[in-house]
Amino acid sequence: MRTSKTLIIPFVFIALAGCTRIPTGSVGVLQHFDGTIDNIIVNPGMQLSIFDAYIPIDTTLTRVSVEKLQPKDSNGVPLENVQVVVTFRLDPSKVASFYIKTKELDREDNGLYTLGPKILQESVIPYAVQLATERSDLATISSHLGDYAETIRQVSVSRLDKLYPNNPFIIQSVTVPNFELPETIQKQVNAKAGFLAELQTIEAEKQVVEQRQQLVQERATVSANALAQAAHATGLSVEQVIAWERVEALKTLAGSKAGASVLVLDK
Repeated sequence: MRTSKTLIIPFVFIALAGCTRIPTGSVGVLQHFDGTIDNIIVNPGMQLSIFDAYIPIDTTLTRVSVEKLQPKDSNGVPLENVQVVVTFRLDPSKVASFYIKTKELDREDNGLYTLGPKILQESVIPYAVQLATERSDLATISSHLGDYAETIRQVSVSRLDKLYPNNPFIIQSVTVPNFELPETIQKQVNAKAGFLAELQTIEAEKQVVEQRQQLVQERATVSANALAQAAHATGLSVEQVIAWERVEALKTLAGSKAGASVLVLDK
């Protein structure tokens, strides 16, 4: 009977204990029974604790999209709509301390939690987009969206570092899938694009003409050199060589026509 009682006690403790699986690609945050959070990192795997809870936090790539932003450019002209997509992941070593400070957890569709999407959506991205937009005019930005996205990324990183000294966010990329200009600005951009396209066409045609002229000059130079060499070799003048070539050409033409006769006048 002692053996039976001895075995019952561990099973009771196991039943009372919390058992949580931390998936690969996540880290666990340990929350004690009294609500305090331990500043340690719990690695993936099955975790067993008594009266404590492990919160699995996703540290793989996460995408956050913000749209319908209307930042103003350097002239105070607002955009109709801009959409920005930020791809980021979390530094596992900084997750616990960040959560202790912010208590910012967002539940994902897969049942895991991640840190910070609301911070990015509501604070960081709108701030970065406005700062990046006011550095130039809308027409210029629209033709350099890659640089615009990179500026948003840099400003976002700087903003996060300033807000959170132990910043866990690692921003991988920023894209701008939608950039809608006001109608008046869009017309200006379209007109400029058409003008530039016309200039490119004119420039291309000019280059073709110049290439043809250069080819004619090269052929003339080759022909002149050949005549000079022939005159030197035969002792004839250049004019005599030209006349002789004409005669030979006429003979060849006459020979190619059956029954044709050619009269050559020697002047």
